[in-house]
Amino acid sequence: MKNNSRTALVTGGTGFIGSHLVESLLQDGWRVRCLIRETSSRRFLDHDGIEFSIGTLDDKDSLIKPLKGVKTVFHLAGRIKGKTRKDFFKTNQEGTRNLLEAVRESKVKLDQFILVSSLAAAGPSPDGHLLNEEESPRPVSFYGESKLAAEREAEHFSDDIPISILRPPAVYGPRDAETLRLIKLAGSRLRCIPGGDKNIFSALHVADMVDALLLASRRRDPGLRVYFIGDGREYNWMEAFSIIRKILEKSSFTITLPWGPALATIKMLARIFPRSKAGFYLDKINEMNHNYWVCNINRAQDELGFKPHYDLKQGLHDTIRWYQTEGWL
Repeated sequence: MKNNSRTALVTGGTGFIGSHLVESLLQDGWRVRCLIRETSSRRFLDHDGIEFSIGTLDDKDSLIKPLKGVKTVFHLAGRIKGKTRKDFFKTNQEGTRNLLEAVRESKVKLDQFILVSSLAAAGPSPDGHLLNEEESPRPVSFYGESKLAAEREAEHFSDDIPISILRPPAVYGPRDAETLRLIKLAGSRLRCIPGGDKNIFSALHVADMVDALLLASRRRDPGLRVYFIGDGREYNWMEAFSIIRKILEKSSFTITLPWGPALATIKMLARIFPRSKAGFYLDKINEMNHNYWVCNINRAQDELGFKPHYDLKQGLHDTIRWYQTEGWL
């Protein structure tokens, strides 16, 4: 039987992480309401018990009705690709502000508002040490700047609304199209690895990301709290590609390309072919031009009880098997 006192509004529920979260909420007995556009695909939300509300983050009035009776908001919707700074800020900053203003104006009393931010909001570690939540953010991309701006918007509402901000690194797992592209690249006969073993990063399997979201929903402290989330380990691209190659049982010839030439090539393609997808990846390439994307997860472990279950080897094995079963790979 569902506990009617636990009603969640999920933005971004049709996406990769959001669809996994919705499934877990339903299994845990929550009533789930998803904010979607008229044109949103529901291919991963074919479950009984989901209530769909039509609305958009750029229309504050459309957000009032979906909040009725809600106790927890999981705000996952956001823009991860764009060609201009405005593209990112309109959704990530202004959309977050609209949603928080709608919460205030609707007078709903939330147990928790959970904002999914990103390690990109904090920026890379300057020297390879694991970033903690007390350090000053140094974003290096429009995406990171816009996610940090969303966090700043949340701060303005934290006297009235209990807010948890989660900053995951790269999240991967079943249903993720970006991970699929990486796996196909790693499994190709000729592999080009920008940065080689010099780019160190943290990672997180989607199942552990969902666990962190559910743990954050149980937090009852007032005010705002920020948490880095990861699997507690560090990796490099050579290691990641080697893991993928072994799972796929494929051999290949590897070329390591410094990030400078890789970035110059993408920029050139974006100028020559302005309507191509190259421009959408420039912001992400700017992030990857930095060596250390690593974070300390001690606060999440100590305060939320977060315990990651997947390392990259286990997580990629799970992900690749799913792609193969579903015919994606």
